[in-house]
Amino acid sequence: MDRTHEDSLIERYRELSDDIAAAVAVVSAKRRNALHAITVDSFLDVSYDPPTMAVSIYGGSRMMETLEMTEHFAISVLNSSQRDISERLGTPGQPLYGALKGIDTFPAPHSGQPLIADAVAWFELRTTEILQVATHSLVVGEVVAMGAGTDSSRSTPLLRWRKAYGTIGRR
Repeated sequence: MDRTHEDSLIERYRELSDDIAAAVAVVSAKRRNALHAITVDSFLDVSYDPPTMAVSIYGGSRMMETLEMTEHFAISVLNSSQRDISERLGTPGQPLYGALKGIDTFPAPHSGQPLIADAVAWFELRTTEILQVATHSLVVGEVVAMGAGTDSSRSTPLLRWRKAYGTIGRR
């Protein structure tokens, strides 16, 4: 395959994959005593028995380094009023320390991983497998605890679609 065809295939894939509406979440973990977090929209529930989720993380990122060094991580599904958190933690080149400074968090019950306050839902996971796929790693984890924000029954999720933010109506 020549490079021109490969480039057009990649560009077309990016264009069409932006048509997939996705919930926005924060993946977080502790690296020694420092709290680390990034915004993601590539995560999914994998199994209900046992409850298992997976998240796609760029393989060369500092977040991936952190996930390889810890046994647990957390996923906080953001509500539609938390767009500022998504933008802040989604900015490339974040400092290694202090990413969550000024953001309300609380510790996950089993491992103390940082969870975002007022998230629509949150999950604490124990890493069970890391799979290398192209430029990313799929980090698979068994859910060891979960919950919802205090206002989750009235919240709407933060969504990404066509490179923009949005939401859907309440249930």
